[in-house]
Amino acid sequence: MKKNTALIGLIALVIVNVLLFKILLDKQLDLVEVPIAKVQIEPRAKIEKDMLEIVKVSKALLNEDCILDIDEAIGKYTEIEGIIPKGSLLYRSMLFEEEQLPDYPALKLQEGQNVFSLPIDLIKSSGNSLTNNQKIDIYATISLKKENPVSDALLWGVRIINVVDRKGIDMKKSSLNVPSVINLAVNEEYVALLKKASEMGRIDLYATAYPHEEECLLNEESVLLPLLYE
Repeated sequence: MKKNTALIGLIALVIVNVLLFKILLDKQLDLVEVPIAKVQIEPRAKIEKDMLEIVKVSKALLNEDCILDIDEAIGKYTEIEGIIPKGSLLYRSMLFEEEQLPDYPALKLQEGQNVFSLPIDLIKSSGNSLTNNQKIDIYATISLKKENPVSDALLWGVRIINVVDRKGIDMKKSSLNVPSVINLAVNEEYVALLKKASEMGRIDLYATAYPHEEECLLNEESVLLPLLYE
């Protein structure tokens, strides 16, 4: 009985010593909790919570670029050529908001769509208040020789991907700058049609009056079609 009591006391003493050693070691190393890559994260990947895990590392290993809060990383995207190895720390300079990606417009396309870009100075917009993800109707005005200009709707329910300034920065991120280009998600078969309309006349954009479930619907009765298909 005395031997068992002594053994239990010895085990308890060892456990206490181990815990004290760990506490002292943690204090000496100044450990902090940080998120790291739980798996290898491929280029142009959106960071999800299950890709990360929390570990303790010495504060001496961190710098100002290190991400300490897991929520700061979730939802961001990796570089177009950057792989984050399993077990790696995360750095702000290697992660981007979706709108900051160079190929951001292409990421917002649905199957069978292309990006159609228009300089702001070539279009007329309703109220100059067009914003990302808004649906608009596209009208065109074509000038004819010795005849009055012809105007009509070409496409309904076209989605705005984004509006950028002259440096290509999304206006959501640079509201003090002047809008320069608007990027639209247009069905591939209508890109040539819009290009010709912009060359022959003026493009007008208006907020969609009657929203449709489908995007980018052709006005098959438009009086402009015979002129554009010549």
